[in-house]
Amino acid sequence: MKAAIIEEGQPHPLLKEVKEPGPPGRGEVLVRVEAAGVCYRDLLNLRGLMPRAKRPVIMGHEFAGVVVEVGEDVEGLATGERVAGLPYSTCGECRYCLEGRVNLCRNRRQLGEERSGSWAEYILVNARDVVKMPRHVDASDASIAGCVLGMLIHALRDRARVRPGEKVLVTGAGGGVGIHAVMVSKLLGCIVIASTSKVSKSEDVRLAGADYVLVGADMLSTKVKEVTGGEGVDVVVECVGEPTFDHSLRSTAWGGRVVVIGNVSVGEARVPLGFIILRENAVVGALGSTINSLREALLLLESGRLKPRVTKIPLEKSSEALEIIERRGNVGKLILVF
Repeated sequence: MKAAIIEEGQPHPLLKEVKEPGPPGRGEVLVRVEAAGVCYRDLLNLRGLMPRAKRPVIMGHEFAGVVVEVGEDVEGLATGERVAGLPYSTCGECRYCLEGRVNLCRNRRQLGEERSGSWAEYILVNARDVVKMPRHVDASDASIAGCVLGMLIHALRDRARVRPGEKVLVTGAGGGVGIHAVMVSKLLGCIVIASTSKVSKSEDVRLAGADYVLVGADMLSTKVKEVTGGEGVDVVVECVGEPTFDHSLRSTAWGGRVVVIGNVSVGEARVPLGFIILRENAVVGALGSTINSLREALLLLESGRLKPRVTKIPLEKSSEALEIIERRGNVGKLILVF
């Protein structure tokens, strides 16, 4: 099968012919990949910034496809059924898995880093880590249900506990995560202020549902205060991380929350403790999706209420896809198709 692989010392993924995985073991399914997302995390992995990643390894952690073989003791899945998956392998046995918080599994292994990923014609995964796709959902849309859409549902609803009518600031709103954070925030009934670094992306962000679009990180918190009448926002979805974190915290209203889901620079942010104490602000992290948030994302896709912004690219051009992300040339998600 064809696969895009990271090898030690190589600056780009290499497209190679490798042995097809399988047969599936107990509790596993073999999936023929129809679509695989390209994520900023993949770029960090390529740069060697994910400390647990091995070399060589097939890249990619976002996927949707068709089950072609089922292992022993798999219930509820059959050959020919279409599925979308979580971006990691879970153990199903630790306290977090048993509580339904599989994103915190203590034995979690990231696809594309610690085990073979989705930038290949076939992927072998645990049956417990995939969800059936509704019949009419496009595979390219479903491929980002685990890492992006389900993650945002988890971040906004479970971690930030956003409420209808609240004001939400989204940083990096023109990127693959940010533009969908705008969409999900609107679906949850929020007023959305979106920040993007490029004027060229502002109209796309507005069309995604943003009520206000702010261009440029300079004076971001001042601009947010201006459009909110000096009050600030109730929730910040921090997709950029360290480069915008200080502005994000200063953009919050009293009692506001910052939910951090990305950190493009892998840098450390300074936290003014006075905001945390005297203004009762909260900073929380959000990691990946749960099975429930993945399933909810797929149902939103089926309903037509959530329409992702995706651009399809052949697997053979995976290096070009990463270069587009590195120069921040994408609006929405890039999807590798087979």
